[in-house]
Order: sequence, then C-alpha cells, then structure tokens
Amino acid sequence: MNETTILLSGDPKAKPDFLATVEPLKQPPFNLPFQVLLDGYTREPWSSGQNNIDTKEWQSCYLVSTDGRNRLPGFMQYLQGRRKAALAKFKAADASKKAVLVIPYDGPPIPTEGLPQGVDKSQVIFAKYLRDENILLGRGDDDAQKKKQQQMLQQQQQQKLIEEKKRQSQSQQKAILPQCASSSNKTGGLLGNLLGKQRRTDTHLDIVRASKTSNDITAFDPTTGAAGCINSFRNKVSADLEKFKADPTTVTTKISISLGSLIKTVPTDERDKVTMEVLKFAAYEMVEEVGMDRWIAAKEPTDFMDECVINVYKEGHCPEDVLEDLNKGELPDEIRGQTRHIVESQSKAIERKGKKQDEELVKQSIAGEDNVVVLNTNKRDRRTLEQIQKDLEDEGEDVKRSRFE
Repeated sequence: MNETTILLSGDPKAKPDFLATVEPLKQPPFNLPFQVLLDGYTREPWSSGQNNIDTKEWQSCYLVSTDGRNRLPGFMQYLQGRRKAALAKFKAADASKKAVLVIPYDGPPIPTEGLPQGVDKSQVIFAKYLRDENILLGRGDDDAQKKKQQQMLQQQQQQKLIEEKKRQSQSQQKAILPQCASSSNKTGGLLGNLLGKQRRTDTHLDIVRASKTSNDITAFDPTTGAAGCINSFRNKVSADLEKFKADPTTVTTKISISLGSLIKTVPTDERDKVTMEVLKFAAYEMVEEVGMDRWIAAKEPTDFMDECVINVYKEGHCPEDVLEDLNKGELPDEIRGQTRHIVESQSKAIERKGKKQDEELVKQSIAGEDNVVVLNTNKRDRRTLEQIQKDLEDEGEDVKRSRFE
C-alpha cells in the first residue's frame, strides 16, 4: 500500500508542519498523492463524519499512522474541542479537477478487528474523499443540475398558485360588491345603511386575509431582512480578514461595528433580531475560522451601546496589557469577596506591624533615661463633641496661638 505524508499549515507564508505518515487499512477506491497539505477548516454539514459516507460522490477509508510519533491523538482532540473538520485540496487523477480530503471530528467508531498487530486505535483516523470540489459548489454534476431544475419548477408552481389565488380573490370581490350595493339600496333607512357597511367591511377583511396568505407562501430569502443583514456583515468581515491574512506586513487590523448603519435596510419588525451580541459573535467566529485559532481578538472599551471596535492581532503580536485583560476575565461575586477580604486583612496586618514598630522605637528612645514612664499611649479621647467645643472656648489665646505655631 502507498504511504502518504500529511502536513499542517496555518499560514500560507509559513512552512508547513509534519503531522503523520499514514497508509490505508484496506485498499480504498481512490488514490492519495505522496503528500497532502491540510490548510483549511470548516463546520459545513457536508464535512461531518455522520453524513455522506460511501455515496455516489463521497468515498471513505481509515488511515493508520506508520511513523511512530503519536501526533494523531492530539490533532483529533484539537478538532473535537472546536467541532471542526480539517480539509485538503489536491489534484485528482484527472488533472482538470481538484479532489478534496476531509478529516471530520465526529467520524464513526474505529474498528478494532482489522487493525495490524501492535497498533492502537488512537493511531487511526477516518477520512472522506470527494473526487471533484465543484460538486460542493453545485456544478460539475448532473444530479446537482437536476436538483436546481426541480427547485426552479417548484418556484414556478408556487408563483402560479399565488397568481390563481389572487385572481380568485379579485373575482370574489367583484361578485360580492354589486350584491352589497343592491342589498343596501333595497333596504332603506338607518338599519339598511348599517347592514350595507357591515357587509362591505367583511368583504374587505376577506380580501386582506387572502392577500396575507398569498404573501406567506413565498419562500424564505436569506439575502433580505435580518438574515441578509447578518450574512452580508459576515461576508464583509470574512473578505477583510482574508486580505489581512494575505498581507504579511500587517500584524493588526480593526473590525468596526455600527448597529445603526447596519440595520438601515432591515424592516422595522425584524430589527430586534439584529443585536450587537449577534454581530460580535459573527465577528469573533470569522476571526477564529480565518485565523485558524491563532489570532487574538479583543474589544476596545467604548461608551456607546450601538458601536463596537474589535482589534485583531496575528500570532505573537498582541500587546501584553491586552493579554492580561483577556486572561483576567470576569470573576464571580464569591471570588471577588474573598479577594477583598484578603486585601483588607493584609492592610490591617501592615497597620498593626507599623504600630508595633513605632512603640518599639519610643521604648528604645527612652531606654537610657531614668525615672521616665510612658503612660496612656493607647488612651482614647472619650469626651463628647459638646465637651470638646466647650474646652476649646475656655482655652486662652496663648494656648490657641501655640497650637498653630
């Protein structure tokens, strides 16, 4: 069986790292090249190890490590902790196409029966293979084109149904209005007018209900409303971060979020779905995906609730004060109370120690003198405010002058 060397690369400018040398447990229905570079991560549904296994487009196999360096378990823990799949693209047997190799974090259980002697199942990974990456984009396959055609037909049928319902409602309106008019003319007086107005109101309500149901049939459009606003913001942040990643001279960039300017095109009934927390989560998620968990994102302090600026630093270029603020985090109330108690007890201990040192200095200063006794060093003034005020008034001018000198 042919061996394949798997390399890891987080930065296209940096040198890739060695991960493992693997070979398939059984001869797979596809061929891997001598070297494969894992340079991307994704959370798309098609990358899951529970979907698209041994179908017409997807094929799978188990790869076992033969280098003895024991790096695969740590790599799989990394993928499982972030719930991502690693992928690599390379030229297939047909040079005009690019194949895709996916290593999911949630692959099926590793079989223990077919393992070679002395090989642990932690040295085995599950991999999926796609012969043409154009299948993911919805082109390059007849089945994908058929699905598109079916979707177009369904949309056309829905539009026809909507138009037929509109015509029926208009015809009903035309048929009912003359009846209402004739009935109102036949019945005279105040009662006839009230009945005619009531019937006309009912017909108008029926028309409004029919138009509302026809509007509800329309399909969900992810490019409009709150969903369109969030998706466009994600795409903009992703494009900016890709440019930042491709520029080796730039080590920091900023993502500015202005909630007021983003929700201008969103209808008023959907604006409560686009919040600052949702936009910040989308920005942090794109930083994590594009930076492959190597960049650091930190929010700048601001006085406004609808504006936010997030600084993004490449690996090794984040200031120390920013790292300290990120590592501090938010402490619970119990830990805050404990730290406050520790600080207060330490300050009281320092005061006591200083007091004792002062007393020792006084004792040392009078140690050589005879017949000297220090009394009432810790005596408190137990007079009331009225007594203190009265004693100050009874003092002479010489005593007052000597106090200020």
